[in-house]
Amino acid sequence: MDRYIAATRSERCALRVTREVAVMDHSRLVDALLGTPQGRDALATGHAGMIVRLIRQALGWTQQDLAVRSGYSQSTISRIECGTTRSVRDIDVLADLAQVLGVPPTVLGLAPDRRRILDPVDRRDVLGGAVALAVSALLPQGVAAAGRIDTADVAQCWTALNRLFELDDHQGGGSVYELAAGMAQRLQDALSRGSYLPSVGLELHNVTAATMEHVAWLAYDAGWQQRARQGWLETCHHADVAGVPEARVTALASMALQAGKKPGNGPEVVALAQAARTAAKDQATPTLLSLLAAREAVGHALSGDRAAAVSSVAEARRWLDHGRGGDEPFWLNFWGPADLASHETCVGLITRDGRSAETAARAALASVDAEAFPRNHTLYTVGLGSVLTQLGQLDEAMTVIGHAVQRVDAVRGSGRAIAKLHNAVDLLGQQKYPPARTFAAAARRLLPA
Repeated sequence: MDRYIAATRSERCALRVTREVAVMDHSRLVDALLGTPQGRDALATGHAGMIVRLIRQALGWTQQDLAVRSGYSQSTISRIECGTTRSVRDIDVLADLAQVLGVPPTVLGLAPDRRRILDPVDRRDVLGGAVALAVSALLPQGVAAAGRIDTADVAQCWTALNRLFELDDHQGGGSVYELAAGMAQRLQDALSRGSYLPSVGLELHNVTAATMEHVAWLAYDAGWQQRARQGWLETCHHADVAGVPEARVTALASMALQAGKKPGNGPEVVALAQAARTAAKDQATPTLLSLLAAREAVGHALSGDRAAAVSSVAEARRWLDHGRGGDEPFWLNFWGPADLASHETCVGLITRDGRSAETAARAALASVDAEAFPRNHTLYTVGLGSVLTQLGQLDEAMTVIGHAVQRVDAVRGSGRAIAKLHNAVDLLGQQKYPPARTFAAAARRLLPA
């Protein structure tokens, strides 16, 4: 009997070792594929379909083989590999394909675990495991290994950062935070240990500061406010030391947005927006000036100066009407009529001009691209629903907020969007209208905590 137990244990041990070796071999295969020029290019440009194709072919599978294993049709696999669409639905398809192919979801540009968004204090090592692989693959070898770095390497870092912006727009800050924090850490390591010319060093400082700022923004969107503010302050310090003012401008503009969410912060909001304007100097573009004027409008409204708020909104619109120049930083790609209208909505609510707030909220929702900016679409949907609730238009409010609740999975990584949804539902639940209370009770069961 003892010999039988010993044999059984030995067999189990051998099976476990065999499986571990298989996993290691698969990991090395994926690592090698992503390290090829074709793999790095696919990661840098966000072409998840190309990565799927490379791994599938390395495994010796046809598209039909992958279709059978994943439960999707061969035509779906073909469409994914060709990269012909980036619909919200494709996020779920890619998550399933990552599991079937045996690769971390981060390799395909997805959150490490789309069902669990961790608080930063729970992360002991943002460069561990799957995230390390994704970060290393996104960055050029010279930066990832802190070796020799040239202009082309820095250009690839900007491309990688732009990819993080896209992921943020589609999945929310909490989903992308680990990946961005890992990239920021690698960039800082490259600055201290890498080898580069002074001209390259300036650009490397620039992309590092921009990445640090974006990490802070992702924390803000995830709902981690103190960490976001600390990150923006660190960005300002790095920008000042390195002599790269653009990141300071971005951080100050973001801090103005954050400050505008609290009553009584009017003077601080205006001061931060004006500091960003001063830091930009003669490099301020019409789009940036429009954004800063809109932030000032919210600050003036919080300070009780309605005339100044209305004047700043008009200024923001005039600058926006100038159109985009060819030298706009890509972090401003989101700013447009929808976002200006969203600021107008805030001004209307703060100054108790309900009709103005309703008009602006409808304009914001009508102007936003739901596919390109699903999170913003949800935010503006909730904004309109909240305004309608406050104006007593409860039946339409329930319809509007119901649409946002149905799309909650698309913004699960945005603590900011989830919090606004909860607030809008709670506001409906406080109404005396029985259907509104019934709707709120049902909606709460569908929302994540």
